[in-house]
Amino acid sequence: MFACIYIPDFPVEVLVRAEPILREHPVAVLEGKPPLVRVVALNDKARLLGIDAGMTKLQASIFAASEEKAASDANSVRRPSKATQIEFASRRVTAKPRPGLALLRQRSAEQETSAHSALLDVAHAFTPRAEDTAAGTLLLDLDGLERLYGAPAKMACDLAARVSAVGLEGNIAVAANADAAMHAARGFSGVTVVPVGREAQRLGALPLHVLLNAFDISSQKKTSSEEERKKLREQVLDTLERWGVRDFRTLALLPDHALASRLGETGTRLQRMARGASTRTLVLCEPAARFEEAMELESPLETLEPLSFVFNRLLEQLCARLEARALAVQELGLRLQLERQVADEESLSADELTGGAGRPALFQRRLRLPVAMRDAKVFLKLLQLELAAHPPGAPVIKAWISAEPAPPRSAQRGLFLPITPEAEKLEITLERIHGVVGERRAGIARLLDTHRRDRFAIERFTAAEEARQEISTTLSDIKEQPCLALRIFRPAWQLQVRISEGRPVKLAATVQAKDCPALDGKVVWSAGPWRSSGDWWAENGKDASSGKESAGGWDREEWDVALAREDSSAVALYRIYRDLASGQWFADASYD
Repeated sequence: MFACIYIPDFPVEVLVRAEPILREHPVAVLEGKPPLVRVVALNDKARLLGIDAGMTKLQASIFAASEEKAASDANSVRRPSKATQIEFASRRVTAKPRPGLALLRQRSAEQETSAHSALLDVAHAFTPRAEDTAAGTLLLDLDGLERLYGAPAKMACDLAARVSAVGLEGNIAVAANADAAMHAARGFSGVTVVPVGREAQRLGALPLHVLLNAFDISSQKKTSSEEERKKLREQVLDTLERWGVRDFRTLALLPDHALASRLGETGTRLQRMARGASTRTLVLCEPAARFEEAMELESPLETLEPLSFVFNRLLEQLCARLEARALAVQELGLRLQLERQVADEESLSADELTGGAGRPALFQRRLRLPVAMRDAKVFLKLLQLELAAHPPGAPVIKAWISAEPAPPRSAQRGLFLPITPEAEKLEITLERIHGVVGERRAGIARLLDTHRRDRFAIERFTAAEEARQEISTTLSDIKEQPCLALRIFRPAWQLQVRISEGRPVKLAATVQAKDCPALDGKVVWSAGPWRSSGDWWAENGKDASSGKESAGGWDREEWDVALAREDSSAVALYRIYRDLASGQWFADASYD
């Protein structure tokens, strides 16, 4: 058994997928450069108004809405309600539209690529044996899937629901061979199941142009250009119409030898396809390893609020594709094409304007997530916080959102473990903190690969996998005694040290820190010195005691001392050092 997924008026469905409210209006898709802009696709409501494919933009604008009405419709399309954004229409609206309300839209290659990729995700989630036949047309091999999905009728309904979940409305047909399934999907609307052995009877009423359009796609011996294929199709169609052949049934009843002698191999193959008896092998395709959604804007957007509606639509489409493939997102990418300002154009030379440098600039940001997740609301909030901290700086005319797929996370919590915050809420909280304190000021402290003491970097938070322990250990099970804790002073305290026989005997802090015991007294015990140095090859060295990140070298002499305070009999342990470059002494830390 084979199944075919066919999207009628695919360029129109692509625009409806991006703007669901367009399904209620007559829509015509335009393509070409002025003044050669023509209608290349339209929906049924636009056909009822009198618009036809091949019309110029001027001819189609007669049936379109006025400029004021089109502007109000466009504003309502860009800001749909939340319910309209989430729900997808599952059937075509058959109500007769009012005249003068057709909407003209420009064709978008990026949106068509995204929509076709969404169809491929649906197909590969259903079966790995899928053929990328044409734009908006896929063939699936259903052999052996009855135990998993049920009868052919149930599989067809399941495919229709999955296609509707990604925002498209298509025809689904199931038949014993691939060509019969494709003819049924192109000729009948909705879900169609062709019984085995009755292909000729079921397909007999279809018009002949359905057969010729499918013949161009499934033909193994394709001609070199689109013009030659169109010329061959017109010649065959004209010949068959002269004979009075206008449907599948009449073509299937013609004598085999007479048809082959007049039309050759082409006529023989067409007759086998009309009878539903042709067989061929599917050319399987690989599933996509990267997910991306794009949308072209009719007018530039300058503020974050209208951009949020665009991002919400793209993220919902992206999450629907990921859900179809049972995947999540580990990294999210955002690209915005910005409108070039007049000042930018004046600053460019004539060569730059005609070359690659004159193209509109791209604004790019990447979000690395701590764990794999698949929540459109979380992604939208993260993008809003990211753009609030790093605005594009110019109006946006096109947007892309890409995702790096990853397996979804699975975690099992224990009954006696403390509750940890959800990764999604924690990531939003960290982004808000970054917006307040700045980048690289919040995250996880990671030690640097250097011998310099107390050197670390703030990295982005990532959730590490929890180590599984079969037997829990207690403090009494540990044989080794715990080490002393070292409390670092930031910044280091400057000291005045008295030296006797090369060892410190008394010290006092130059400036006492608040809420800390006074560092002043005699040294009753000392150990050292331990000399360390490094990064001597670096230039522009700074004082290590300044409390700032130093890019230069260090050369210091460290001591561990026991200090007896004059006001009490207690003894405190400290780590002190002398900066050999400046000769000054500092208190580095205390032992607890």
